Amino acid sequence: MLKKILLSCLLGFSCCLVWAQRVISPVTGNFNNKQVLVLDTSDGSECFYSFSGTDPLTSGFAYDGPVLIDAVGRVNVRVAAVKDGHKEEIEVNFNVLESNPYAPESEEGAFISKVVNSGLYVFSSESPLSIPSGLEYAMGDGAAPYLSGKVLSLDDRNRLCRYLPCHISDGKNNWRFVIFVTGSEIGTLSKNSVPFMIENWSTFTFTGKNLIWNIDGGEWSASKIPLQLDRSVKHTVCWQSVAYEHGNPVYTYVIPPEPELKVFCRNGEYALFSIYGDLRYRMELKSSGASGQILDCSGLVTQAVFDTFEGDSVKGQAVFDFFCDGVFQGAKTASYNVDKKPPMAPVFTSSAETFYARDKVTVQISAEENDTIFVAVSEPFKITEEEAEGGVSKDDPLFDKVEAGNFSEYKAPLVLDSGSESAVFYKVRSYSKDDNGNFSAVSEYRVIIDAYNFYIDSEASGDVCDGSKKYPFNSFEQVTEVLNRGGFIHLFVKGSVVLPEKEILISSQCSLTGIGDARIIAGEKSSIFVKNTVFEAENILFEKSAATFDQNSSFFNVSSGSLHFKNCEITGVFGENGTLFNSVNSFVFFANTGLTVQAQTYCCALSSLDSRTEVKKCRVSAVAQTAVNFSVNGGKFECRNSSLRVSGHLGRIAELTATTSSMTENSYNGDFDKKIRGVVPVWCDKSTVILEDSKNVSAGF
Repeated sequence: MLKKILLSCLLGFSCCLVWAQRVISPVTGNFNNKQVLVLDTSDGSECFYSFSGTDPLTSGFAYDGPVLIDAVGRVNVRVAAVKDGHKEEIEVNFNVLESNPYAPESEEGAFISKVVNSGLYVFSSESPLSIPSGLEYAMGDGAAPYLSGKVLSLDDRNRLCRYLPCHISDGKNNWRFVIFVTGSEIGTLSKNSVPFMIENWSTFTFTGKNLIWNIDGGEWSASKIPLQLDRSVKHTVCWQSVAYEHGNPVYTYVIPPEPELKVFCRNGEYALFSIYGDLRYRMELKSSGASGQILDCSGLVTQAVFDTFEGDSVKGQAVFDFFCDGVFQGAKTASYNVDKKPPMAPVFTSSAETFYARDKVTVQISAEENDTIFVAVSEPFKITEEEAEGGVSKDDPLFDKVEAGNFSEYKAPLVLDSGSESAVFYKVRSYSKDDNGNFSAVSEYRVIIDAYNFYIDSEASGDVCDGSKKYPFNSFEQVTEVLNRGGFIHLFVKGSVVLPEKEILISSQCSLTGIGDARIIAGEKSSIFVKNTVFEAENILFEKSAATFDQNSSFFNVSSGSLHFKNCEITGVFGENGTLFNSVNSFVFFANTGLTVQAQTYCCALSSLDSRTEVKKCRVSAVAQTAVNFSVNGGKFECRNSSLRVSGHLGRIAELTATTSSMTENSYNGDFDKKIRGVVPVWCDKSTVILEDSKNVSAGF
């Protein structure tokens, strides 16, 4: 019932800060349908409103339920809430331009007319909400992605009653209405009266008149003084008339131990609250803690389900009153989080100012905080120079057929490198996943850039060998012409590529990637020297043979540089002595890589001086009279989840001098021609610091 309120009735009330969730509807914005007034009065406040901008306490109406605001154009709503001598005021301005561009008989037109324009939709399990697929919807009023229309439903056991705003859009028009979510059927209603009360579970006070009582067989008493009970055990309360006579009835009530309230929340599903304790316990929802909650007694239950629609999330602290045989025992609180809202789609930030770039492009991807980002990047799609100069746009159908490939987790900014003497097109697609397993829509980024990728194919033929994918180099001598020209070079290797019989200096950053069964073969005088730069290799088999070379020999040497090998196989067969890798003041990293070295007298897989070495999930084998996997002097050494083996007369897995070492979850294997006492798999001098040495297993030492 609507009532006008006189100012004189409310003089003296003080103002307080606005509670942002008081007004569930309307909100500030522009809408294509009339709005409904919905207020949250769950705290017991009296609320008053006006639609003309006037003071609701002097010329407004009392709020007793949702009211359709029958107004178009600019509307000014003022709300005042009064409770316990305090007042809060809220003002909301919005604009309505009614529009329904769809035919009345269409699915969209009927939905807008019957559901949206009513302002309030009463949802129940018997009346699911069907949003036409031609429209999009978003739940709530915060930042939320729009989803394609569908039939929305809740678990039939849902007890979460609340008002939930819903936005509808067709890309041009925006509508907003409120869903009134009703709860499931009520539970047990009976509550019993006893001559005592229990507060906060442990405070027991006998309240009966003309009665005496005892607990757990103690002395009879008429005391009204509260006492504290140990609720970890059960207690028996007895009472009878104070006028004691033989044969008087004695009444009893067993207070069970305090139960637990447990909540189970599964990603993308409902929250289930359950009682763990005496079977006589029942609970009643006191507060859901959710925005827009409706406090409506739903009876006493043993379990309660909170659910919400796809596209929405709700969380809070639910409060339940607990009863045992209808007698109040106390309240319990449990946090819950039902999240069915997909995160916002990722956003791309590119170093390229336009769709066209003439250098490598760095692309950063951002999403909502704590979301995991997944990204898929297309292979470079070659286009003609004419197209690159402006003959196509990023929305050209030519690029629609380019596949972005498989998704993987985004860890760092993407670097899209240019191609070789031609332009390439890249497509980047990305989506995010939040902590509750919800996935966002897919975002897409497109760019055309020049090529700086080079290709080498040992079986390529022809007079034209420019290093492009179409005309790859067919010898490593051709690669050396561009290898140290400066900048980054990505070399794609196919077939068996033979290195020249000399030391090959690499002083510019380069990355080698194998295509298929890629091999790089080094003769007895061939070696690779990486100086002051980064050398990376992936999916390549490196082979060196120096069986007739009597001097000390090595395959890779690095000084003040960085080596990265992933999914590679690296082998070296030497004459008298040989070392696969020599590292000085550098960083060497191996992952999922096999290292094999063999010589007659002495061999070592890696010899490092003042370097940092990381070995993860690798296989290392050394075969010689004296065989060593790692000889480390100074710096840091880390080896994890690897299989390490030495074979010969003497051998060690590692020799560590003045080193900081971490070795975990490795297997050490020694295969010697005879057992030699005192040989240990890992030798350390006194100046070596062992940070980790755990879960390593040893055999043969």
